[in-house]
Amino acid sequence: MTVHVGPVLSDGPERLLALWERGIACEAPARADALLSASGDEGPRTLGQRTKALLRLHASLFGGDAELVSHCPSCQAPAQFGVDCATLLAHLPSTTDAITHRLALDGYVFDFRLPTAADVAAASSEDTDDGFARRVLERCVLACTRDDVPALLGDVPDEVLDAISKQMESLDPGATLSFAVQCPECAARWDAPLDTGQLVWHKVQAAAERLFLDIDALARAYGWTEEQVLSLTPVRRAAYLQIVSA
Repeated sequence: MTVHVGPVLSDGPERLLALWERGIACEAPARADALLSASGDEGPRTLGQRTKALLRLHASLFGGDAELVSHCPSCQAPAQFGVDCATLLAHLPSTTDAITHRLALDGYVFDFRLPTAADVAAASSEDTDDGFARRVLERCVLACTRDDVPALLGDVPDEVLDAISKQMESLDPGATLSFAVQCPECAARWDAPLDTGQLVWHKVQAAAERLFLDIDALARAYGWTEEQVLSLTPVRRAAYLQIVSA
């Protein structure tokens, strides 16, 4: 999925460049959490809580609307669609405040916590979806018994492990997001996943690069400093850029 970058809010150029500076120094998997930390939203969070925090950050920097493109898995044609971050946030229920949870099924009792970005990163080296899911469960299941006797997670049937994964998803709305898309060329349908961390970072990076070009052009033309350029409103900055390029 690709992202169309919208305008930077008028009160955010310095903040946006600070976020870009923090993010560019990180490896890709850590960028989303670095952006949240740099924006003052720190602390451990579940995947659903992280998604909501990133949607709020997107709204504060770029407004609520996000234009996305996914490619048809059948014919590779691009399919454009829009997302309203504010509406999406309003429809995502809150994640439970409980730190640990329990599920009893088929004689098994599991105590578990909800996955975090660190769990996903640790499991990302797995070659298969099943391997990835099992690795996440190994990190998040805190205790497992069968008929009151300690049991190994590796001995638990796949259908029971699937039930734990579904229970985690139900307890943490927004842990994964996807949108039903129809191809404008061949009418094929698919679910397009949305990586909110990637969405925000791509927009931050592209908007920062545009700001750097503006700063460079006006510094060359007028000798202004970065601070002076960024102190201009977007409308005034655009007017000076138009003069420079005439």
